[in-house]
Amino acid sequence: MVKVLQQATEVDYGFRPSYRKVWMAKQKAIAQIYGDWEESYAELPRWMLRVQLTMAGTVTVLKTSPIKLGDQVDESTMYFHRLFWTFSPSIEAFRHCKPLVSIDGTHSYGKYGGTLLLAIAQDGNSNILPIAFALVEGENAESWSFFLSNLQSHVTPQVGILVISDRHNGIKAAHEAPENGWLPPRAFRAFCIRHVAANFSLSFKGKDARRMLVNAAYAKTEAEFYYWFDIMRTENPAMCDLANRMEYDKWTQHQNSGRQFGHMTTNISECVNSVLKGTRNLLVTSLVKSTYERLAELFVVRRQMAEAQMGIGAGSLRSTRQTGTEHPASVAYNGSHRRP
Repeated sequence: MVKVLQQATEVDYGFRPSYRKVWMAKQKAIAQIYGDWEESYAELPRWMLRVQLTMAGTVTVLKTSPIKLGDQVDESTMYFHRLFWTFSPSIEAFRHCKPLVSIDGTHSYGKYGGTLLLAIAQDGNSNILPIAFALVEGENAESWSFFLSNLQSHVTPQVGILVISDRHNGIKAAHEAPENGWLPPRAFRAFCIRHVAANFSLSFKGKDARRMLVNAAYAKTEAEFYYWFDIMRTENPAMCDLANRMEYDKWTQHQNSGRQFGHMTTNISECVNSVLKGTRNLLVTSLVKSTYERLAELFVVRRQMAEAQMGIGAGSLRSTRQTGTEHPASVAYNGSHRRP
């Protein structure tokens, strides 16, 4: 965004301002449109309360911290630390989704920075569904524990959930903390093969090394897996040594017991990241509002699609009744007619 503004200024006015000047100008412009940056933090609890009052079941968890002045702590003044939020339609919808969650973090580019954490699910029709968000100070063990413990408590209490993520040490520590509720058999973890392959490429240059690892990861049978693994061993035994440092059930499809439903990456999280890219420059309350507004649009579209499918089904039912050929077992869920 800043680089785009620098280029536009250079084209229009013939000079290129520094990155810092453009960044400061952008923050002032955003404040003129959306309000004061500091006041936004004060508005946030009020806005969340209004949402909870109008949308029963919505969950928000706000953590604040006192201000420290040297060794002194001022308990009378608190500042924003972390926020977790999820909307009741997302909680309800996840009950009908695959028992799989993709999690990821992305930077916030507002005046005070921070990181936006996301949890994304997918239904049986491959529709992507954001189910939970958090604003934290950065990706570390404490912030991921805050996010995952609240995710487990409020959105994904089901047993057997699989989480796909990168291999960030903060996520690892949060998963392995017993109090967060993400240890087997309650929950399982898988690595995003795209991130694994990227790290693999740092040690073994060239596209072939990456390709062989990915092919081994996507192999659906043990025989196919060892076919690619033997090729890697022939090419460079060190490749196999590095791959063997990771538990097979966390990065190979043939040993994941079907829990990944064919999902080997966090791409569904990346899709949502791209949709929210413009909102990550906004004030804290505006950013949270944007997730509400975009999810509201999403649920309206999904409802219209469902009603359209039900309408087609109703029309088909009327048609078959008129001809006297209706057979209840031949009416599929999507309104089409086929024998079971």
